[in-house]
Amino acid sequence: RVVDTVGGGENNTASGVYATVGGGRGNTASGFNATVGGGWNNTASGSNATVGGGRYNTASLHYATVGGGRNNKARGQYAVVAGGGADTDADSNSALGYASAILGGVGNIADGDSSSIGGGSRNTASGEAATVSGGCHNTASGEHATIPGGLSNEASGDNSFAAGRRAKAVNDGAFVWADDNDFDFPTATESNFTPAAKMFLVRSTGGVVFVSGTDPSGNSNAGVQLAAGGGSWSSLSDRNLKENFSPVDEEEILAKLAAMPIGTWNYKAQDKSIRHIGPMAQDVYAAFGVGESDRLITTVDADGIALAAIQALNAKNIELEKRVAELQEIVKKLLAEQH
Repeated sequence: RVVDTVGGGENNTASGVYATVGGGRGNTASGFNATVGGGWNNTASGSNATVGGGRYNTASLHYATVGGGRNNKARGQYAVVAGGGADTDADSNSALGYASAILGGVGNIADGDSSSIGGGSRNTASGEAATVSGGCHNTASGEHATIPGGLSNEASGDNSFAAGRRAKAVNDGAFVWADDNDFDFPTATESNFTPAAKMFLVRSTGGVVFVSGTDPSGNSNAGVQLAAGGGSWSSLSDRNLKENFSPVDEEEILAKLAAMPIGTWNYKAQDKSIRHIGPMAQDVYAAFGVGESDRLITTVDADGIALAAIQALNAKNIELEKRVAELQEIVKKLLAEQH
């Protein structure tokens, strides 16, 4: 014997096989084993679909669930809308993809299979397994794309990431973060820094700081900074953050540098047409014994070696100028004696 149940309320209908309406008003459970817990004008039409409560909510496919809220729609199989929504259809949350989920917010659409939206306003997760955690007017349309929040961000590349304001991760595997300037990054006509797949792009017009060390109180004592509007990194080099000072022999450094092989080459990770110039890290380490490894050349050490060599050359130049001046005096005296 098929049993449908209406626990109470007004104008409720349980027309599906084993369907249940717990209470409320104007609710309909028309799917097989469907359930509406309560609320007002809610519909559970998919088999095993559930609407917990709220108003004008719809769970229309198999195992779809709407927890509550208003004007929310779970129209994908196994789709979930936990709550949220608003008075109009335009402000409703819609979980349309297979196993898609929306936790709350207003006007969000998760129509990619296994896509999810944590909340916020008018966000869209249309790529398979795409995620928008929150924010406003964000779109994750690439497969496995992610937007953690912010405003008007786009992650359309597969496995891409966009965050901040108007960040556009349109290439596969791109990571794009943009500060709160109200224009796209990168722009559609960007040419100075050409976006590409698997690229890390950051717009930080206030500057960038990377801290690589702290003291016991948490104060920075090692790191680098890119100043606002700047084009090169500054290394934290305060005398008060250094110890074990030792002078160098500039002449010795110049001699070692003069004997060091320096040539042009290309990185194996780049096309062979892209050439660079410089010594090998192993040679630098063997000659000067500085840095963390014989596979790395730190810029602070390269600068220090160059500056020490310049000092040695300057000393030689001063000595030569002195010798030239002395020779000029001798010549001058010899010329005077001849006359």
